[in-house]
Amino acid sequence: MELLPEFFRAMCENAAIVPPHPNPDRRIQEAGQIYQGYDFDIVHVFRLASLPFARPYFKQPHGRARIHLDLDDIESKTYRRFASLLRHAGDEEAVESAEGLAKRSFMLETYAFRTVDRMYVCSEQDRQELLGRCEIEIRVLRNAVRLPAVVYPPPVSPVFRFMFVGNLGYYPNEDAARYFCKQILPLIRESARTEFRVDFVGARAPQSLFELSTANVHIVGAVEDVQPWYESCHAVIVPIRTGGGTRIKILEAFSYRRPVITTSIGVEGIDAEPNRHMLEADSPEAFALACLQVMQDPDRANALVQNANDLVRELYSSEALKVNVASL
Repeated sequence: MELLPEFFRAMCENAAIVPPHPNPDRRIQEAGQIYQGYDFDIVHVFRLASLPFARPYFKQPHGRARIHLDLDDIESKTYRRFASLLRHAGDEEAVESAEGLAKRSFMLETYAFRTVDRMYVCSEQDRQELLGRCEIEIRVLRNAVRLPAVVYPPPVSPVFRFMFVGNLGYYPNEDAARYFCKQILPLIRESARTEFRVDFVGARAPQSLFELSTANVHIVGAVEDVQPWYESCHAVIVPIRTGGGTRIKILEAFSYRRPVITTSIGVEGIDAEPNRHMLEADSPEAFALACLQVMQDPDRANALVQNANDLVRELYSSEALKVNVASL
């Protein structure tokens, strides 16, 4: 592995020793003092919340740096979706908080659109949406996954295993787990011809999620490595109903050659086609039916994983990322 040049290593150590400060304005001021006297050609800002900390570097001793903002998702849109789902659940206090975050994010986005020179987004869909709000340069930099060195076939077992993976303390993932267990799982139970189970893998699972455990449901919680869990499952579910950006979990499942059942929001921003690369379903009935189809029709599942694996290699692998970056 190529070592970080000494100049940059020292700069990173210099930033790391700055203690946090409870006053946001003071923290921004301290951030601006770390590299006083340096000239930068480009200041790359990761995520919207980091933009204020880059502000001290907009003006430099010998000119202005170009500001590049990397947006993981369109945060105002994501929080509006949170609010909509929370309103449907009747949690008005959480709705108010989500709407407040949506408004603040929209204001910071508007400030960013007037300030930065280039933005990176993870999908053409996000790019098209933002083009209506600003005139700055917007480039698409797709998310990517490292392809596993070896891909094992699904295990031979009388029990069909579904898996969901993600930070279970993150609201969209927690909601997805509840939605699946309460509205989709009973429908699968009614028609399944074989035994099955669902593993929910991810850190920060609230105690209330463990209460969903049944003979069919296993709340695994945090694991050191998700690879063994991909290898031990037969299919991956992504019943996401809110959020933004693109889901790495879908790209990972494609790379491990496991069929994916997802919602339209779950696969949003990924250039995958329903019934070719994955199965897409936005109602409990349709999602349950898709799960049953994957369980009962291995030929169809195999066709999905072959197409999906071709897609991830072409557009979302580390090698594809190098080509993508070189074209920017």
